[in-house]
Amino acid sequence: MDNKIHNFSPHPSPLIKFGQINVNGLCSPVRQQHLLNFFLHSSFGALSINDTRLSPSNAKFIFKNEHFQHHFRSYWACSSSSRLHDGVGILLRNPLHKHVQTIDSWNGRLLKLDLFFHQTKISIISLYYPPSGSVHQSICNDLIAKLLSWLDHARTNDYFVIILGDFNIDEVAHFHYSSNHFKLLRLLSSRVFTDHQAHSSINGPDPTFYYANGSSRLDYIWSSPGFPAPGLFSQVVACSNLLDRPFTDHKVLTTIFDFSSCFAILAKSRLKQKKEMLDDSLGVYLDRQYSSRLDFSSLSLDRMWHALKAAILSAAIETLPFQKVSNTHRHSYSPELTKLIAINKFLDRFLYRLTTRRSNRPTQIAQMTAALPSHLENLASLLPDYSVPTYSTTPVSAFKSFLRSQKNLVSAFLSTKFAQHLTDSVEYYTALRDEHFSNSLGTFIDSALSVEKRSIVLDRVLVVLDSTPTLLTDLSDIKQAAIAHFQSIVSPPLVHHSSTALFSARWQ
Repeated sequence: MDNKIHNFSPHPSPLIKFGQINVNGLCSPVRQQHLLNFFLHSSFGALSINDTRLSPSNAKFIFKNEHFQHHFRSYWACSSSSRLHDGVGILLRNPLHKHVQTIDSWNGRLLKLDLFFHQTKISIISLYYPPSGSVHQSICNDLIAKLLSWLDHARTNDYFVIILGDFNIDEVAHFHYSSNHFKLLRLLSSRVFTDHQAHSSINGPDPTFYYANGSSRLDYIWSSPGFPAPGLFSQVVACSNLLDRPFTDHKVLTTIFDFSSCFAILAKSRLKQKKEMLDDSLGVYLDRQYSSRLDFSSLSLDRMWHALKAAILSAAIETLPFQKVSNTHRHSYSPELTKLIAINKFLDRFLYRLTTRRSNRPTQIAQMTAALPSHLENLASLLPDYSVPTYSTTPVSAFKSFLRSQKNLVSAFLSTKFAQHLTDSVEYYTALRDEHFSNSLGTFIDSALSVEKRSIVLDRVLVVLDSTPTLLTDLSDIKQAAIAHFQSIVSPPLVHHSSTALFSARWQ
């Protein structure tokens, strides 16, 4: 995927998409690249990442080479313990990452970025709350205590807060759990935080986590009272598949925020003028639509703008035709590398099934145990001097040790093959550049300047024929009208020279 097309323009939009996703591990280079492609392709301004399972040494260098090229920054919080599931991160694109002032983290479960804007301070918190169970109770209590200290500090120092994370809590699906299970949600509700998915959903929030027997809503985006960037709407989207398989068992929760007031630096006189201009048009609209329910006279300018935008957006969603557009890109690897990636991912999933404490996986484990010999045979066909070792599925501890040894072998071989793939790609494109230089200078220049041919497909054009406005819908008529337009839009040169001898002395 050519990520250069995802760079931000010099004047970024104030509408910024925040996202939350549980990635089920981010240790392999393949998963890291897939997540980066998804982050850039989906135009996120901020993406909260949970369950990275990264060690501090791995997280230290992840995406470092891509930061400058794609105008974003990555921030990670890793645990120094050997726990299987932890690790959080935040990806921030321009212009948000330029406002980061301080970074704080806690035990691979919490990560906080403090952003300073003009007269506004915002804390972005990524949170990964452990699932319910006595084994996690002390972690849950310590996490809430740490979060409370951050929220108290924010309130004391006039910070606004936005929290994104996998809470592992569903008030509907987990209704039979003890009240202590919902402690985190009760805490945020008591502080009048806004649950954006529930706030913007008409028919109830969509689930974000899917499993064999159903689905749950585990991921949330909350903001503190008076948050200066109004949340316009939220939705749940799927992350693109990795090698025709789901990248994660979670979907991505997104919310669009309007950061106009955070980015704007206007004088008080200009704000007053802007409000006076708004009152005449927006005031009439608000009185007509909402006079029976709300009093808008006391609302701030930002709130009134938000109300208008929300009304326009709602009307557009209900009125305009809806069409899904997909630009999902799939990497092109050699059959050998593709097979090796599939084996590596299979061993990852198998080890996860064996190490998770869930007891409702016997069918999947039996299926994966039956499929293991074929994957090992494929590995033997790819790896020189490798023969399938003898192994036993009992005891489970010995079987897991065997799988880990095979996983380490595959990962090391896969890293070597990826390095070779990158080297081969560089050599191929170098040879292709030389060929273009010899045979097609135009293609060579376009490639050297990273110029991409783009086109706009017009399905209708309004032209004036015989002093009468006419709407053209036939493709051949549209093409001829476009040709005629561009042939006549540029006037002929004022001075004609048939040779350089006729140039003025200055240009000879």
